[in-house]
Amino acid sequence: MTTTGTVTRPVATLLLSTTSVALAVSFSRVFEAGEYLPGLVSVALVAHLIAFVMRHRPVPTLAALVVQLVSVYVFNAWIHVRDTLWFGLPLGRTWTEVSARVGESADLLGDVTPPLAFATGFGFIAGLAVGAAAVLADAFAFRAAGRGEALVPSAVVFAVAAIVGEDRHRLLVTAVWLTTAIVVVATLRRSDGSTPARESRALPSTLALAVTIAVVSAWIGPRLPGADADALIGRDTDSGRVVEPLVDVRGRLGDRSDTVLFRVVSDRPAYWRLTSLAEFDGSTWGITDEELDGAGGRLAVGADPTSAWFVIQTVTIENLRGNMAPAAHEATELRAASRSLYYELESGTLLVSGSDLAPSNSYTIVSAVADPPPFVLDSASSLSPPSARYLSVPDNDEMRELGDIARDITAGSATGYQAAMDLQNFFRVNFTYSLDVPAIDGEDAYLDFIERGSGYCEQFASTFAAMARAIGLPARVAIGFTPGESDGQGSYTVRSQHAHAWPEVWFDGLGWLMFEPTPGRGAPDRGYTGVEPQQDESTPAPATTTVAPTTTTAVAPSTTGSPDATPTTLPGPSTDDVVPAPTDSGPSGFTLALVILVSAVLAWPVVVRLLVTRAARTTTAPPLLVLWRRLLAEEGFTRRSDLTPSEIARTLNRTTDDDDVADRLALAVERLLFAERPPSPDEMETLTNAVEARVRIRRADKTLPRRERLMRHVSPSLARRLAGLHSAEEI
Repeated sequence: MTTTGTVTRPVATLLLSTTSVALAVSFSRVFEAGEYLPGLVSVALVAHLIAFVMRHRPVPTLAALVVQLVSVYVFNAWIHVRDTLWFGLPLGRTWTEVSARVGESADLLGDVTPPLAFATGFGFIAGLAVGAAAVLADAFAFRAAGRGEALVPSAVVFAVAAIVGEDRHRLLVTAVWLTTAIVVVATLRRSDGSTPARESRALPSTLALAVTIAVVSAWIGPRLPGADADALIGRDTDSGRVVEPLVDVRGRLGDRSDTVLFRVVSDRPAYWRLTSLAEFDGSTWGITDEELDGAGGRLAVGADPTSAWFVIQTVTIENLRGNMAPAAHEATELRAASRSLYYELESGTLLVSGSDLAPSNSYTIVSAVADPPPFVLDSASSLSPPSARYLSVPDNDEMRELGDIARDITAGSATGYQAAMDLQNFFRVNFTYSLDVPAIDGEDAYLDFIERGSGYCEQFASTFAAMARAIGLPARVAIGFTPGESDGQGSYTVRSQHAHAWPEVWFDGLGWLMFEPTPGRGAPDRGYTGVEPQQDESTPAPATTTVAPTTTTAVAPSTTGSPDATPTTLPGPSTDDVVPAPTDSGPSGFTLALVILVSAVLAWPVVVRLLVTRAARTTTAPPLLVLWRRLLAEEGFTRRSDLTPSEIARTLNRTTDDDDVADRLALAVERLLFAERPPSPDEMETLTNAVEARVRIRRADKTLPRRERLMRHVSPSLARRLAGLHSAEEI
């Protein structure tokens, strides 16, 4: 074991571990608040503890690194997949589970934005990164006598977390990490030749200086020119913005071409739903990006077979664009997919990963379509919707008048279901379907629609939902497509003309149920609505040009990019929810950062070795060390990092009985290294002469006759006298 001061001083190890703890804390910008902290902090501390034990055993460097990295892996497995361990030891199933989680997270690269869930592959990768940084920091600091180099692994991981993380606690975590880094470097430098007492006295001043530097840096940083510029890797900062996909329905309803959007092979027809709209400002319905941020793979729980029917559908995309994938509501099982899909449970939205839907994308979904009998609905209340926003209507004259009309229509209704049916029948009986009407937009637009008595599906759906909310029924608007053209053998061709919108009403214990107020439309097998299946059966006109519908941005909730759609970025799905499948998305900032992290950690030891070698070649060593190395080279001794100079001298003395040159030179070297006390010129001259004499003797030994060479193993001095050599001067 070496005798460098940092090895035998736990204070330096403890301070170095604080930097790793600060690194763990910095992941607050990546993971959900709080849930990640115990795991990452414990990984950092365990890694340093094992490294400390390995140094004091002592264990050779390479073996110690292997043990430490394996320990980090096992401890991470204990945190994330402990049920796969056997008495704390990883098995094959542990590796399988870890690989699956990491693979699922890899499929999400390019699609997710923080904060991420920690109990996923991302959390496991972060634990490995923090643990590896701690292991390498300890090795650089105490085995390679590094100072600033010990912070490089932690700095690399810290930078990657900053690149991919949100702009949360930025100044705080940076100041904390910088403070610990300065204290560690200063402590490591002082440890080379200081006594523990001297180090203890210096620690408070070092800490005060580090805090001052960190605070000043945190104050100056945001005020530097360019600090407010856009990030090199952009993030969506408009997560609460409402987008309005209903504008796309209008465009599709007027598209009478024969362009096929997608095809469905299904055991029965259904409405192919895209999403639902809960946000209502009095004139428009929309969905927030924030609502889709939780998109993942937790599908709906299978419905009661007595009040629902199941449909197995295989959807193949042709010209549909956007990131929303059509499916019957609500999806309960994903059986196959050519792209990764994520599900947002509350809105019932199926999202495709990466770029927009593309031709030949396909997936097979099992859906449970609710069809409870009327007597069940009559006994169901509507008092506990998922959110109060499903009852929200603006407080203005139009909405109040709309509520009065709704109450008049439903005056005889004894239950919520009867009120919903009264509203549905009001529109179906008294209104006509027409595309030749103005859109619902502007003041009194809903009242104008009711007075006009004609419109298209968007207007029926949105007016129904607004009136339902006004009388206390939780409601929203859903958009999607009617079943499409059937070939009679379970295949349905869906075109633009089949775009549709309909209202949904919440019933406690049953969930969201669709109603159909639009005349001329009717969902298949929804007996409780009392409406026969109907859709637009007109023959489309042949397309004059083969032009795919306009595309949306990656996550805009419209299925095509209408001029009114505002670009947005893909919301981050939760991480236990991936259907592993190839994606065609390009590299993201997270992907790039992860590649940089892995490459930097792997390359850093090589880079450090090159830098140290170069520095050694260009730095003039003290004459005493040069003399020591010359003696070792002449003796043919291979330097070992686990022996002190005095121990090396004792090893050399076993091969000679000439003098105490090695002992005297080793003592001088130790004084230079650990007490920083170089020899005086006279002492240096004496040592040089002694080494020169010993070198001459060693070289002369190699020329002795064979008999004397054999005698030399018994008594070197006797062998030389037999050869006629009596002193170094004679040699």
